[in-house]
Amino acid sequence: MKKQNLNGIRIVDFSWVMAGPMATKMLGAMGAEVIKIESSTRPEFSVRDGMFSVINNNKRSCTLNITTPEGQDTVRDLVASSNVVVENFSSRVLVKYGLSYDELRKVKPDIIFVSASGMGRTGPERDLLAYGSLLQGYSGRVGMIGKPNPTLEAMGILPAWTDPITALWETMSILAAIHHWRRTGQGAYVDLSMLEATVSLLPEALLHAALGKAVPERRSVTETGAAPSGCFRCAGADEWIALSVRNGPEWHGLCRAMGDMAPPPDRYLADDASRYAAKEELNLLVATWLKSQAASAAEVALQDNAVPAARSRNMGQLIKDRHMWERAMFREIGGHIEMGTLPWLTEDLWRGDFKPTPALGADNDYVFGTLLGLSAERRAELVEAGTIR
Repeated sequence: MKKQNLNGIRIVDFSWVMAGPMATKMLGAMGAEVIKIESSTRPEFSVRDGMFSVINNNKRSCTLNITTPEGQDTVRDLVASSNVVVENFSSRVLVKYGLSYDELRKVKPDIIFVSASGMGRTGPERDLLAYGSLLQGYSGRVGMIGKPNPTLEAMGILPAWTDPITALWETMSILAAIHHWRRTGQGAYVDLSMLEATVSLLPEALLHAALGKAVPERRSVTETGAAPSGCFRCAGADEWIALSVRNGPEWHGLCRAMGDMAPPPDRYLADDASRYAAKEELNLLVATWLKSQAASAAEVALQDNAVPAARSRNMGQLIKDRHMWERAMFREIGGHIEMGTLPWLTEDLWRGDFKPTPALGADNDYVFGTLLGLSAERRAELVEAGTIR
């Protein structure tokens, strides 16, 4: 696997919030040069702590006012020497400033233009205002949570996993478009909908709906086709463990792990369907056993007996997890714990390049001087005119 197979690819990045920045961060980790178009007048760029610093490394920052004719001309000049444009404005923004795909491909016919939005750029709801947390309600995922429970991830609205899921689809679409461009020399226009990125991850529920069948169980509580199955409270103050038993060997393993508290294994072993029919009774037996067990000890006992099980970990436990550190998912950089940029690794534990998030406008001289060839005098004029800001 080539670690930096995007070397030589330049991306003009207009994206903000989470999905687009996460995607361009990953592309930067694979060797692409990402030029982030920002503005010192917008707080989402000037405040660079917290989540901003996590999802905007591996990029260069330049400050540019695209509402001015000079700013628009500068964007066109930059796009002319770039390969990809990424944006997630509302539908009318880039059209208003003459920077839409139709306009930019006049200066770069083979440009790859990726336009991400909540609902997509076509359809009757294309202008609906929506963030990822709200789109999870629209997608049908929240309707699968079961009985409303305010303590359960805000009943499925939070945390907003629509954004990082969209980032993964966006990264994949850009990689596919670059591969196509390298083979054919042709650019592409990609219309990416956050709603559709979410819906595409619910195939089983959609299949049931298409067949006119109800989802057989509350999916936030248990797993279809497994018995016993669920997330059970353990002996600690807030200790939980999830397990699912799908076949005879796993059932025998569970009985061995439960020891003296196990039911006679043959009582429910006629076939998988028999255990599934007795799921409520089996779940009660497992719940009673686990209430007396420490979650960590129960996890070891279940795994030692080949039963799929994992205890619930909080984020503090996760970032200290030995397995995660040995696989380089987390690492310490400059006294701070950083997460590996890419969600995969090579045989030598490479998870992508890492460069710190740049200060606002840190790369103005590089972008406007080195790339675009503007003299120091011309750059000073643009700063005075409010174009570079």
